Amino acid sequence: MTGSPNLLTTIFAFLLALGPLVLVHELGHYLVGRLFGVKANAFSIGFGKEIAGWTDKRGTRWKLSALPLGGYVQFAGDMNPASAPSAAEDGLTPEERAQTFHVKPLWQRALIVFAGPLTNFLVCVLILAVFAWANGKLVADPQVAGFAEHSAAQAAGVQVGDRITAINGVRIESAMDVAQHTDFFPGKTVKVTVLREGQQTTLPVTLASEEVSDEFGNKATLGDLGVDFIAPIVSGFQGDSPARAAGAEVGDRIVAVGDTGVTSFRQVQEIVAAHPGQATTVTVMRGDVAHVLPLTIGSQVVPDKQGRSTKIGRIGVQSGMGRVEKVGPVEALGLGVDRTFMIVDNMVTGIRQIVTGDRSVRELGGPIKMAKYSGEQFSLGWGAFVFFAAMISINLAFINLLPIPGLDGGHLAFYAAEMVRRKPLDVRSQEWAIRTGVAFVLALMLFVTVNDLASLPIFGG
Repeated sequence: MTGSPNLLTTIFAFLLALGPLVLVHELGHYLVGRLFGVKANAFSIGFGKEIAGWTDKRGTRWKLSALPLGGYVQFAGDMNPASAPSAAEDGLTPEERAQTFHVKPLWQRALIVFAGPLTNFLVCVLILAVFAWANGKLVADPQVAGFAEHSAAQAAGVQVGDRITAINGVRIESAMDVAQHTDFFPGKTVKVTVLREGQQTTLPVTLASEEVSDEFGNKATLGDLGVDFIAPIVSGFQGDSPARAAGAEVGDRIVAVGDTGVTSFRQVQEIVAAHPGQATTVTVMRGDVAHVLPLTIGSQVVPDKQGRSTKIGRIGVQSGMGRVEKVGPVEALGLGVDRTFMIVDNMVTGIRQIVTGDRSVRELGGPIKMAKYSGEQFSLGWGAFVFFAAMISINLAFINLLPIPGLDGGHLAFYAAEMVRRKPLDVRSQEWAIRTGVAFVLALMLFVTVNDLASLPIFGG
C-alpha cells in the first residue's frame, strides 16, 4: 500500500487542482458578460476577506479571498456574489444602467450564467482529448476469455468464446464498455446479450459485489460480471520475472500452470497468487509448439481487503487487453466528448442510487476528501493529477448546473420560469428562493464535511 502524502503536499495539490478550475469557471462568466457589455464590479477567487487584489481600468476589482472553496463574478446591478437581484438601481445614468446584468435580454443573461459550467465541461473534454491523442485508444474485443473463481456470468450460462454484444439493450463494442454497465450496479441483475455460434442469446446475470481498494487504501464496492477478456498472452515482464528467467518470451500464450489448464490471464493470476514460493511448471504455446517451463513462483507482500499484509505468488508477466490505436486530433476530440458524457452519466447514476438508497450517503465527499484525493493523485505524477483535475472540472460543472437557487442551475431555472411566464419572478420570491438554496448548500457542505471527517483513520474511518 502506498503511503499517503504529507499535509503540506495535500494542501498544495488541493489548491493546485481547485484554483485553476475555479478561475476558468469564473472567466467563462466574465468573458461572456463582457462580450454582452456587462460591467464586472468584482472577480474573486475564494470567498470572504480579501487577501490581495487590484482594480483594472474598467473598474473591476480582481482579488484573492481567504476561503479557497470557490469564487464569484459580481456584475453591476447585483446586490451580492450570489447574483440575487438588486432591490433598486436608483441613481444610475443611462450609460451605467445599460452595463448592468439585469437589463440584458433573457438569452444573454442565460448565456452568461451557463458559460461558467460550460467552460468547466470544455476543460474536461480537452484534457481527455489530449490524453487520447497522446496515448491512443484501447481497442479490446469483448470476447470472453475466462471467468473469475465464482463468476456471476458463468453461473448464468455465459461461456468461454462468447462475444458480449449488449448489456441491458445497450450495444457493447469494446471490452472497455462493459465496466460502464456493471461497475455501478453491485447486486443488481442485468441482461447480457452474447453472440454464440452466430446466434444471439440474452441471459439475466446477477452481478456480484466486489470490494476493491487502490494503492492508498481507498475502498469502493463495484458490480462484478466475473468475466475476463484478457487472453493469457505474454506482452511483457515485471522486474526480476521468474517466468522470463525460466525462458518465457513476449508473444507466448500460457495454456497451463502446473496441471491446471487456463484460458484467461485472470486464471493465471489466481493460481499463481495462491502458491508463493512453490516449484511448478508453466506451459506456453510458441507458434504451434508447446514449451513446458519449470520455475519457482516468486512472492510479493501486498495488503488484503482488511488492510493486513499478506504474501501472494507472482511470476512477473504482463498481459495487455487488446491493442492501442493512434488517433488524430478530430477523433481524439470526439473521444474526449464521449468520455466526458460517460462520466456525467456515472455521476447521475451515483446520485440516483444515493437518493433511492441503493448506495450509502457515506460515499458523498466534500472538500476534505477532495483534498485527500488531490494529494494522492499528485503523488502519482502529473498524468494522474491532470486526469483527476478533469474529473473535478466536470464535477464543478455538474454541481453548478443543479437547479438549486444560488447556484448557476438555480438562475437558469429562474430564467426558464421567466421565459414561460413572459415576465420574471418577483424580487421577493427570488430572494427567498436564493436564501433557501444557500441554506441547503451550506447544510449539504456541513454534512459532507462531517462525512469526510468520519472517514479519516483518526476517527476510525
